[in-house]
Amino acid sequence: MADEMTPPEHPVEAGQTVLLVARASAEAQNLVALQQLRDSLAAQVGSGGRVDFEQIDRIEDGAAALASAHYDRVIANPIEPWAAEHTGKVLASLLLALKPSGVLSLRELVLDDAGSADAALPVARTQAELAQQLRFAGFVGVQAECREQVSEPTLRVLAEHCWTAGGAAELVGRASGHVLVATVTAQKPAYNVGAASALRFGSKARGAAEGPAAARKPWTISVESDDEAEIENEDALLEGDDLVRPDAASLARPDGAKAKRKPCKNCTCGLADGADVDEDAACKPGARAPKPKKPVDVVNVKSACGNCSLGDAFRCSSCPYLGMPAFKPGEKVTLGGSMLHDDFMP
Repeated sequence: MADEMTPPEHPVEAGQTVLLVARASAEAQNLVALQQLRDSLAAQVGSGGRVDFEQIDRIEDGAAALASAHYDRVIANPIEPWAAEHTGKVLASLLLALKPSGVLSLRELVLDDAGSADAALPVARTQAELAQQLRFAGFVGVQAECREQVSEPTLRVLAEHCWTAGGAAELVGRASGHVLVATVTAQKPAYNVGAASALRFGSKARGAAEGPAAARKPWTISVESDDEAEIENEDALLEGDDLVRPDAASLARPDGAKAKRKPCKNCTCGLADGADVDEDAACKPGARAPKPKKPVDVVNVKSACGNCSLGDAFRCSSCPYLGMPAFKPGEKVTLGGSMLHDDFMP
């Protein structure tokens, strides 16, 4: 199998920094093919570039810490039998390691629509699910295609050395014709993780960026066509008759009757009380006499607060018992004989 296998073509540019990610295999032929691919990439990038290698298992376990925004291109799982599965954690690490607009190329085994219904197969997802996982990880421009089915000899190698569930013959029989090799290319966005950009608000920043000639008018609005439409002047909508002040004759009642007079403050003519008065008679407002207060029966009054009998220290400011001595609740309060006569007798 090693003599017939040719390393896939991964064109890179001179001076680029490339990361090669694969799963270390026990077969000597796979290690030789992986080394041939690494030498081919090193020849393409030249002395000004660099080709690094990392095992996908170490990235998954967190044992390998990839430098942030360091690589122009990442090539993952390029060598047969393509046994590695790119989890969300691995894809997130590869996205972080790429420079802005860097390219990720990977190969992974996927299932066709008929094989996706078989839960016993070790392959986890379809081509569409792999592309969706790449988008969830943050990649853009994801392009995936399945060019070939995995041959039975390759499936036998996978069943004997990589897949541990079930017998090898049974797995090969179930997976034959349903396992494909997906080739996926994706790109990192043109910004790095954590990048910040200043936002310009207001007309000052816009005028400074576009120049004095592009300064916007004070009363304009933006529309979908990005044209400047001036706000309508409200004064221009008025005609000459609208600016003429109305006179008293134009405001008079059409029947000629006088408007009903309103009562003035401190009215004394009875208009405020609803009485029939002469509309032509002038009202002479005066000081309204205060309403007489109802006399308080200090003898039979009932206490609302319950403190009237305790004395002035406990009474309210409007208590009718102010100035009187304390008494027992329910006791009839009477004034002494000396308080009924003047203190000074003639």
